[in-house]
Amino acid sequence: MCDPITMAAISAVQTASQISAANQAAEAQQNAAVERQRAMNVQRQLEMEETNKKAALELAQEKRKAKREFSASVAMAAESGVSGATTLRNLADVYMQESFKSGSIQSLAESDIVRIATQSQSDFLQTRSDINVAESKKTTGVAAALQIGGSAAMGYGAGGGFDSGMTLNKSVYAFKTTWS
Repeated sequence: MCDPITMAAISAVQTASQISAANQAAEAQQNAAVERQRAMNVQRQLEMEETNKKAALELAQEKRKAKREFSASVAMAAESGVSGATTLRNLADVYMQESFKSGSIQSLAESDIVRIATQSQSDFLQTRSDINVAESKKTTGVAAALQIGGSAAMGYGAGGGFDSGMTLNKSVYAFKTTWS
């Protein structure tokens, strides 16, 4: 059997090592959550850029289509000799249809941006939760000191330190009466 002081020291060091390893693992989990969040932020930013590019392309195509229809309408009116209200109504209809379609494209793009932003917020909250869970696994300060001290006391007891007829309660009582 080892001497009680050695057993106490071994137990304390072992517990301190376990606490350190657990804290390092929790820190690694937190760092992984932060890196995952950074990657998701980049992904969401790319999604928003793609949505904006797609909407801009669709708007440009819609403008070109409206110009073609406008030109065709003007050419038909000129060839047929029709003028006045009918021609103006046809031209107004072309622009009105283009305006409705452009508004629809923009509305869909805005909805996609809102969806992406909402997903980004959800990602952030999940990351914050993951960080908090990892933080709760850490042992620091008084809790670590108590665990190490308790382990040392158990090691001291396992090494026969309390077998001298004095128990822990008697030791505490003797300590209190000495300092009273």
